[in-house]
Amino acid sequence: MLGGDALGGLIDAKGQIRAPWRPVINAMRAIGPDEFAARAAALDRRAQYESPSGSVQSQRLDPIPIPLMDYEFATLADAIAERAEFLADILDDVYGAQSWIADGSLPGDPLFETPQFIRQLAHQPGFTAPRLASYAVDLIRCPDGSFRVLRDHTDHAPGLGLALAIRRFVADVMPELFGTVTLASQRPVTETLQDMLHLLATGGPIGLIAGADADMTDTRLLARQLGGTVLRPDDLSCSGGVLRLRTLAGSTPVHLLLRQASSLSIDPLEQGGAPSNGVPGLFRALRNNALTMLNIPGSGILQLPDFKSCFSNLFYRQHGRPPQLKDHDTTSLGGIDADQAPIAIRLAQDGAAARFEFAAITLRLYALRIDGVWRVLPGGLGHATRADGSALIKDIWVIDSGNRDAGEPDRASRGPAHRSPPRIARKVAMDLPSRLADDLLWLGRMVERLDGAARLLAIALPRFVDASNLPHEAAQRESLAACLVSAKLVPDEITGPFLSARRLHESLARSKPLSRLLADIRRLFDHCGERFSVSMRRIIEGALDQIPQDLNDDSRTFTACMQFVATFNGVIAEDASRSGGFVFLEIGRRLERAEALAETLTVLLAGSLARLDPSLTLAIELADAQLTYEFVNAGPLLAETAIGLLIGAADYPRSLTFQTESLAIGLRRIGALDQAAVADRITVDLRSLSGAIAAGDSVDLGGPLKHCIVTLETLADDLATQYFAPIPPSRQVEEPQQTAAPPVEAARSTD
Repeated sequence: MLGGDALGGLIDAKGQIRAPWRPVINAMRAIGPDEFAARAAALDRRAQYESPSGSVQSQRLDPIPIPLMDYEFATLADAIAERAEFLADILDDVYGAQSWIADGSLPGDPLFETPQFIRQLAHQPGFTAPRLASYAVDLIRCPDGSFRVLRDHTDHAPGLGLALAIRRFVADVMPELFGTVTLASQRPVTETLQDMLHLLATGGPIGLIAGADADMTDTRLLARQLGGTVLRPDDLSCSGGVLRLRTLAGSTPVHLLLRQASSLSIDPLEQGGAPSNGVPGLFRALRNNALTMLNIPGSGILQLPDFKSCFSNLFYRQHGRPPQLKDHDTTSLGGIDADQAPIAIRLAQDGAAARFEFAAITLRLYALRIDGVWRVLPGGLGHATRADGSALIKDIWVIDSGNRDAGEPDRASRGPAHRSPPRIARKVAMDLPSRLADDLLWLGRMVERLDGAARLLAIALPRFVDASNLPHEAAQRESLAACLVSAKLVPDEITGPFLSARRLHESLARSKPLSRLLADIRRLFDHCGERFSVSMRRIIEGALDQIPQDLNDDSRTFTACMQFVATFNGVIAEDASRSGGFVFLEIGRRLERAEALAETLTVLLAGSLARLDPSLTLAIELADAQLTYEFVNAGPLLAETAIGLLIGAADYPRSLTFQTESLAIGLRRIGALDQAAVADRITVDLRSLSGAIAAGDSVDLGGPLKHCIVTLETLADDLATQYFAPIPPSRQVEEPQQTAAPPVEAARSTD
């Protein structure tokens, strides 16, 4: 029996702590209960920082690892590799000759009745990769030291991304543990896997397709470890039997997908269901061997209980002996006398000594099929289940005992430690999905829209609350009402001479414009959160959390919104690349600010320059340009000077010319030279307009500003058409898609 000479997980037959646990227990005792509780909280925070923005951490991480000795793990790894190979053979037979179903070794009825069996992929001559390429197994250790299988995970390997990252998290908060032992490295397995994936990708992206049911935290961690790109179904399309990804450089073929999504609706063309849940034509690309997918859809049938009960008998018939790993009768820990491990350290009731709290554990280990050989990752995830049903996730250690002969191969990793063959170099810049760039652009726009709305409301509401009948204040309230309508903060119906603070508050309470803007910002930030570093996300999310939850239309809310925008823009200015995907965020910011400023000036500066004093004051206040104007002109408010500052000052960050110049710079960085030329023409026109006003010419500001707004809107539409427009659904499957790539500069512009 596997592990029969082991005597439990923590304590041996003599009541002594087993060798793997001794350094861990000693380190825990040295740390103490109070410090350990603080380290556990720090580990949760560390893991949360790596999670997608807005995600809720459903399971906590535990700093105490589960140690195994290398000789113990090597035997276990051989048994897991044996089981994975056997399950792969079953899968090939079920989707091929079905000989074991024909002779009654496997039940046919549950197979053909379950939706997990993908008939469209049965009886295929062969794929570019095996049907089962990644495998995870949940194990328990019984009191006699033997391991039993609770569950097999053959659809995909859940938690693999976290398993590759958790050791880094624990090392950050518990460095004392790592100075006491030498651990078997996971790098030989992961780096060899990376090499194989790059070869299968043939120079293209390593795509991780994630559906609505995918664990995005685990998916993003896995993408970072493997150098992959997280893709959603709407990033992809099939044309001419080839899977294509729409990137900033045009439509590019995708030859490799790691499936993190369910296989039940991954191809709605052949399986039915909503097209947004999958990629129409994906199965055709698989059958044409134009695509490699790990694991191939339908591999989850091996998880059916009716199949699991047949594994042991079928293995005995094939090999003449029982498998090294036997199945447990159930897949739940309820009623199982399973091994327990420490999960916490607390003071005893007398306060004189520390004691450990224990919980039943399962071990999830991972096997990966690399170049035809199953290699078991030396590490994994432990799941400790408390009495109340809550769970903790633990790192699994494989401790080097130092007793292995120099010439003995590494049985745990089952392969050479060096990287062979070398990676295929590829341009990561070509892999940025247009959906991600679109999200970044709209994130920039929404942040600027929130800033403009908060500034406008902060200035407008006090004037309606403390309203007087002075003519210039009445004129300002009328202008502010028009600005509120132009910014779509209030409906046009409530404006007029009888607009009051009460009606304004009621309208804002119904429409909740700030709440909608903040919801859009959080959604977009979550969608493109993988492009932000941990520190950037911490700062931005912290600023978002400072905005009051109730979002009352008062000065405290408006100030918090503006503080968030200032923090966001500061982080982007200091931490983000001036090129790459973040250039789209900058383009979005400048587009939004230019359009909003031009619309506001159109409302406020209509009419004769000699009669603009109340509106000019508002325009200067909305642009936060009071001090700047005083430095430029120490005297009374002059229309020519104020308008020149708001429109033509190239060195003032809130002027209209500054926005169009910055917009042109960003457009050139992504290779959008035609759109950059349009932005340059807008800048020339604005400078001419500002010069004419400064010269005292009679100028109608309304016409040029409206032309500026229309031109900016057309430019935004052209940009969306070139980079972000989806492929028409009627052309997704059969008709070849001819996509003209933008200039070479676009390829250099992405992340």
